[in-house]
Amino acid sequence: MKKNDPNYLDVLIQASYLIANNQTEEAHSLLDNIEPLDDISKLCKQSLRERNTQATPLYLRDQGKEDKQINVFDLVLKAVPPVQALSQTALEIMKNLYDTGVPSFTHLNVGIGKGHLEVKMLQQLASSYNRKPDYIKIIGIDIDKESLEEAGRHIKKAAQDLFPMTTVLEYIPICGFAEKLDQHIWSSIKNHGTELLGAVSAFTLHHLPTVADRNNVLTKIASCDPYLFLLIEPDVNHYSPVLAERLVNCYNLFGTIFKLVDKQKLEEREARAIKYKFFGREINDILGNQEDKRTEKHEKADIWAERLIKAGFNLHKFAKSLDHPTMNIIYEKDNRFVTTEFEGTPMVAIMMASRQV
Repeated sequence: MKKNDPNYLDVLIQASYLIANNQTEEAHSLLDNIEPLDDISKLCKQSLRERNTQATPLYLRDQGKEDKQINVFDLVLKAVPPVQALSQTALEIMKNLYDTGVPSFTHLNVGIGKGHLEVKMLQQLASSYNRKPDYIKIIGIDIDKESLEEAGRHIKKAAQDLFPMTTVLEYIPICGFAEKLDQHIWSSIKNHGTELLGAVSAFTLHHLPTVADRNNVLTKIASCDPYLFLLIEPDVNHYSPVLAERLVNCYNLFGTIFKLVDKQKLEEREARAIKYKFFGREINDILGNQEDKRTEKHEKADIWAERLIKAGFNLHKFAKSLDHPTMNIIYEKDNRFVTTEFEGTPMVAIMMASRQV
């Protein structure tokens, strides 16, 4: 096959069917016969070729501390349009929720990472002409202790710099898997003791391993009676147990994201970190691991919307004012969510909900 042959996806699909049929040698022979030049085909080929082997995973090769996935995500937030755009939308919505002159509020982030959203939110609140809150409680849930500690440092420093005399800020880190948290933790969040509770979760809940876990965690969040809950998730089906289906969805989603990354004119080091260190890890997980070992189990936005309703939330319409110079902003026909799209491929969706009463 010629190096510029455009039918790499067809070969990858054939190989995925062979792998699923336990015809591994035939799949390897097929994969070894192609030499793709484009990044998405390279990554998909390598993930299939090394599926369930003892080889060092692609995302761990030559990876120093500065290229840990959580650190590369900082770059993804700045340089990947669907992630950047919807994260900014979430920031504006949460800031507007809290910037109403309320004397106190609690903010919950399930998957807080390093607390970048919270720092930016505090910065915007500080620059507002409205009355500053007397008390802010920020609750961060995450499985990574180092990230929680770093988030705490960032948030507390921001509060000290921005509200030196006016606002008391309390930061409560909760280290653990959301689906395994004790009920008393959820009860303490519900009994937050402030004027209102806002909640957000971005690119986190798809890591919950089972449908039951996802339903349960959303029900727990709903039980805390948040005034508003924002959910951001990739709008793609990687939950399917069918390898060929995941391959096509994976190829389309990340291939589309890579096109957008290329338009950003980043330094080669930055573009490679985004593609190979961050998304390469996800591709490797989606295509290279057995079903019981996978963690990147993304689902379509309409599934998440239905799940929110089942958990006891009402979904809210977005004002049709979102725009982007590169991507299409698609409002779902029933206004249950907004998704970003490029060249006909949905990428990331955001939905806004409140507790039913």
